[in-house]
Amino acid sequence: MAEELIGYQAVEEWMGVEYLTLRDVIPEKARAMIVGLNPSPVSVAAGHYYQGQVGQRQLRRLASAGLFDLPEGVRQFEAVALAAGVGFTDIVKRPTVGEKDLVAGELEHGRSLLGEKLGALSVPLVICVFRQPVEALLGRKAAGGSGVQEARTAWGAQVFRMPGPYDAAEKASAVMGELPGLLSRSGRR
Repeated sequence: MAEELIGYQAVEEWMGVEYLTLRDVIPEKARAMIVGLNPSPVSVAAGHYYQGQVGQRQLRRLASAGLFDLPEGVRQFEAVALAAGVGFTDIVKRPTVGEKDLVAGELEHGRSLLGEKLGALSVPLVICVFRQPVEALLGRKAAGGSGVQEARTAWGAQVFRMPGPYDAAEKASAVMGELPGLLSRSGRR
């Protein structure tokens, strides 16, 4: 007998194999999507996105910048994000600890699926937690450093790349300071 799924867990086919992963969290009217590389095993086990220390730090930065409200003590972000018109997805749906555990072809496979998925939703703002989603959406040559990207997606969305999780506080603060302007143009704040 299969175990009961919890939270946002889902069994999904990825490159011909079924995996326990996290399903996409898509608001009714998406004003932004947070895109990661792939779900961590810790997050999949909990049934919620960004449950590790690094993920928690990154999402708290987004809440502090005004992307969504975060009540004190909350560790699960999906409900507050959905209420603000913000969703979650990943390039690669197979859970791993990190990029080094991906196999050949996974990023390319996810790149095409991600562009189709977000383009069909007409998402106006894509927030990338790490560099890989930026490169997947814009190409390596067009992808810049942290902050608002000069290039736009194929469907015209703006792309914001989060500062690195271990960047110095002053650098992270400067980069995150760019986000409120994007949010005000997208109707939030």
